[in-house]
Amino acid sequence: MDRGEMRRVRMTLGLALICAMALTAPAMAHNFTASRLPKALSEELPGKTKGFSVESEKLTGERNQQLKFGGFEILCAAKAHANTIGEGAVTWATSTTFSTEVVFTKCLTVVHFGGNVTGGLPTRFSVNLETHKVEPLKIVYHQNGFTEIGTGETEGEVEIAPGAASFGIAPKICQIEWPAQTVPIGAIKKPEAEYSAAKFSNKFVPVEEKLQKNFPPKGEQERLLIANAFKGMEWRFLGGQCLGEGGFEQEAKKTEGKTASYTGTLEELIPGGNLGFE
Repeated sequence: MDRGEMRRVRMTLGLALICAMALTAPAMAHNFTASRLPKALSEELPGKTKGFSVESEKLTGERNQQLKFGGFEILCAAKAHANTIGEGAVTWATSTTFSTEVVFTKCLTVVHFGGNVTGGLPTRFSVNLETHKVEPLKIVYHQNGFTEIGTGETEGEVEIAPGAASFGIAPKICQIEWPAQTVPIGAIKKPEAEYSAAKFSNKFVPVEEKLQKNFPPKGEQERLLIANAFKGMEWRFLGGQCLGEGGFEQEAKKTEGKTASYTGTLEELIPGGNLGFE
């Protein structure tokens, strides 16, 4: 083999090695992104966030968040916030997690009367029976699509409180508990895998002319859209007529399980700044 042939062999082997590395290399990880001008985000000046529920392809109208527990379907609006670092206020430019606190509002449990008449029973979300105050649901979103949920006090933006959320249907129909958990549960053992409990995208909104200098290059604010599709969640009935108390002849055939779901889209933003996913 002459030198020219040897050179061609080495080049062929080198190209083959590069192609093999490209095929086996992991995909570039995505991150949540944030920025703010003229005051940069920091622990001293974190970016408070706020959010609200928005319509999606299958869920329209004001109550565009759907939750299912056993035989109950609950439709709500939602608001979100993070005013402190513990709640999820942003101190970073990029992060693998995004945290917020969500309150479901204006909830109704869907009921059907006869053939074509549908109504709704007033339903309250996570009201503390002692303080009569709503306890928001904290959600930690991970960049690869899994989430963690819980209620209660937290000290860090990626910590999940151990408390359970709840829904109270009408005065005495049913009290439903939604325990703190990871969704999907498989992410506990394999947190690096890809999941679809949450999908992220960006929305760009024009800002006032006088503020455009703080939103280069196009004078638009970047907002984070989160499409929630939680499945296989743990739930249980805690009390009320669904357990045969005062009104129903017998309790529900199934009083707990891992079949609950939550579907709905949230729009999150930093007032005066950008929040996105790339």
